[in-house]
Amino acid sequence: MLQLHFPGSASPLPLPELAAKSWPAILLFYLAPWFLLVDSISGALQSLPLALPWSLFYKAVLLTLLVWQLILWRDKALLLLVGLLLLALTGPLYSYLTLPVLQNAGAAGFAGNELPVLLKALAPLLAFRFYQQFCARYPVGFTVMTDRLMLLSFLVIQLNLALGLAGFGDTAYQPMDNVAQSFLGLKGFFYSTNELAAVLLVVSGWLLWRSRPLNKACFVAVSLLTIGSAILLLTKTGLLGSVLLVTFIPLLSARPGFWRQHRKILLSCLLLLLSAVLLLLWYAEPVLRAAGIYDKLAYAYQQRGVAGIVLSSRDLYLTVIWQQTEQHYSGLHRLFGVGVAGVSVLLKKYFIEIDLFDLMVFYGIAGALIFGLTFGHFIYACSRRLYEHPLAATVLFINVLLLGVSMFAGHILTSGMLWLPWALLNAAVFNQRLISPLASSMPNVARGPDERLT
Repeated sequence: MLQLHFPGSASPLPLPELAAKSWPAILLFYLAPWFLLVDSISGALQSLPLALPWSLFYKAVLLTLLVWQLILWRDKALLLLVGLLLLALTGPLYSYLTLPVLQNAGAAGFAGNELPVLLKALAPLLAFRFYQQFCARYPVGFTVMTDRLMLLSFLVIQLNLALGLAGFGDTAYQPMDNVAQSFLGLKGFFYSTNELAAVLLVVSGWLLWRSRPLNKACFVAVSLLTIGSAILLLTKTGLLGSVLLVTFIPLLSARPGFWRQHRKILLSCLLLLLSAVLLLLWYAEPVLRAAGIYDKLAYAYQQRGVAGIVLSSRDLYLTVIWQQTEQHYSGLHRLFGVGVAGVSVLLKKYFIEIDLFDLMVFYGIAGALIFGLTFGHFIYACSRRLYEHPLAATVLFINVLLLGVSMFAGHILTSGMLWLPWALLNAAVFNQRLISPLASSMPNVARGPDERLT
C-alpha cells in the first residue's frame, strides 16, 4: 500500500538487521503505527461494562520501549528529560505533603494526577530523540515507519469520520444553552476533538508533502479529505490549519529557482487567493451558517467580543485559575508549580487549555522550560536545515502553526495523541534519503551498524 501511494517508500516487509541492543526499536517499528487505531478501538469499547483503558496501556508499552531503547543506546539527552521530570514534580510533591485533602488519595492518587499530564508534555522530546537516533542508524527503515504511521493514522481518522456520518461515535461538541446548532461536528470514537484536529494537521502535512512531487492525484485527494475532515471536526484551528497546509505546502516544497522562474504565475495566484479571501469574507455569514457554527460564533462574540471567538473563554479561565492559585498558594510554591491536583481542589475546571499557562501553573519553571525546549528545539532544528533539506520548510511551517494552536487552543503538549507523529515529522528533516523523493526506492531496507553515535 505504501509503495502504491509513495513510490519512494521501500517495502515495509524487510527490516534492518538490528543488533541485540536494539530489540525495543524493532518492536516500536511494528507497534507504533497502530497507536491511533488502538485509540479509536479503546474509545469504542468505553461504552461497554468494565471497559479498560486499552489505549493508555498501549501507549505505556510504547513509552517504556522507547525509554528502554534510549537507555540501551546510552543517549545522554535522557538525563536532561529525567532532570526536567524531577524538577517538575517538586511543586506538586510539596502540595501533596502540605494539603491533607490530597494526602487522603494516597501516593497512587498523587501519581495518577500528576504523571499523565507531565509524561504527555515530555513525550514529544523523548520520542524525537529516539526517532532521530533511529533515523541516523536506519534511514530507510525510518522512512518506512514514518510513511506507515502517517498513512494509517490518516485512514483511521477518515474511517472514524465516516462512521460518525453513519451515526456511530460521538459529536465533536455538546449542545449549548441559548445557542441553536444544527450540526455539532463529528469525532468518531476519539475522546478529544482538539487533539484529533492537531493530529490531522501533522499527518496530512506529511502526506501532502510526500504525494505532491510523486502523485498529483493523490495530493488532490489528500487535500480534499483533509479539508473535509476539518469541516466535520468543526474546530477553528483545524479548519484554518488545513486550508493553510493545502495552500502553502506546494509553495514551501518548491524546487530551487521555482519562485524566480514562475514569479508572474505566482503573482497571479496570489491575487486570485486574495480575491477568494475577500469573497469569503463578504459571504462569511452564509458560509458559517452552512457549516453550522454561525450561531455559536455569534454568541461568543456577543458575550466577550473578538476574544470570545479567538480564545473561547480561555482568557477567563486563565484569570480565574491565576487568581485562585495566587490567593491559596505562596509565590515560591507557585514558582515550582502547584500540580494538577493543587488546582483541581480549588476549581472544577482546572485546565486553561493554553499549553504554556497550563504547564506553568501545574509545574512552574519546569513547565515553562518543557514548553520552550520543545518548540524551541523543533523550530531551531528545522531552521538550521532550511537550505539543506526540502522537508524543513514544511515542518517549520507546521511547527509554527502548532505553536499558534497551543497558545490559542491548547491540546498540543498536553495531548496524548500527537507526540508520535509530531516527533516523527521533526526527526524526518535529518533523513538524507528524503532529499530526493525517489532516492529511497531500493527494494531492501539499508543496514547500518548499531553502535552509539558520537
